[in-house]
Formats: sequence, structure tokens, C-alpha cells
Amino acid sequence: MLTIEEYADLCALMADTGGDVSKENAIAAANGVDAKVWADSKAAWTKKMSDPTDMGKTAMAFMPLYQAAQAKARGGKEPCTLEFYAKVHTEMAYLKDATGQKMNHHLVLAQNGTHHQAWLECEGYWTPIVGAPTILGAPNPRFDAAQKAKFAALAQKESDRIHGITR
Repeated sequence: MLTIEEYADLCALMADTGGDVSKENAIAAANGVDAKVWADSKAAWTKKMSDPTDMGKTAMAFMPLYQAAQAKARGGKEPCTLEFYAKVHTEMAYLKDATGQKMNHHLVLAQNGTHHQAWLECEGYWTPIVGAPTILGAPNPRFDAAQKAKFAALAQKESDRIHGITR
């Protein structure tokens, strides 16, 4: 079975496979991992992270490894711009469908030329930067007050656009 670090690395490389097992197996093989080892590891890690008795400990250990692997896979670059993140984030909050209900987030993503997995990567990157300065009472090392202010201004602009407000 793969270690959690190896699993995170492969998951990051497989971000755009959409669950296509043949694509996953090809990526695994290209990285020296047998298809059966990949399938068994994926099943085991998924089960462990979904186990209520684990209380999220494994998932909490996995996420920073996965985020680091994603950053490595994209060469350390941002997965999306702050402007794109603010636009999609705001649209997900305020856009309505034809019935007046909140628009399905998958439709918002599709309208913006992206998909769920890519959006999760954007969220994982930007949320700590523009979110709270502390996490559970401890300083958030990724928080950036200037970026948070920029995000707030961008989100307000998008909200105004959606609601037809001119300032």
C-alpha cells in the first residue's frame, strides 16, 4: 500500500482525470505504481478518511500533503487568479437559476470554464490567504491582510454586477 505522502502525490497528478480509472492507472504506471497497488491504496485511504471513528485525523493529515503536491505539480504557481477566485466565489453565493433558487455550483463552475476539482484547488489555495488571520486561536501563517482587502473589493464589485448595482 502507498504511504499517505505517495497517495497525496498521485492524487495531485490525477486531479484532471475525473475518476477515469484508465487515466488514473496510466498516471500511476508512469510513476512506478502498479494498477492494483493504486486501486487498493485509493480504496484504503478513502475508507480511512471516511471512517467516522477516525474523526477526520487522516483527512487533516492528508490535506496539507495534497496541497503541497498540487503546488509542486503546478510549479508553485497560483491555481487561479485572485480575480477569478473572487468572481466564482461571489457567483456561487449570489447567482440564481430560472426558478429563483441558488444556482448549482457545478453550473457556475461550468459557466466559468472550470470544474469541481480545479475549483477545490483554487479554494484550497486562496481561502487561507484571504480568510481568517487565526485558525483555532493560532496565527494563520498564510493570511495576507492586503490580499484579503483586495478580495473583499473584488467580491463587492462582483456582487454589485450580479445585483445590478452601480456605485
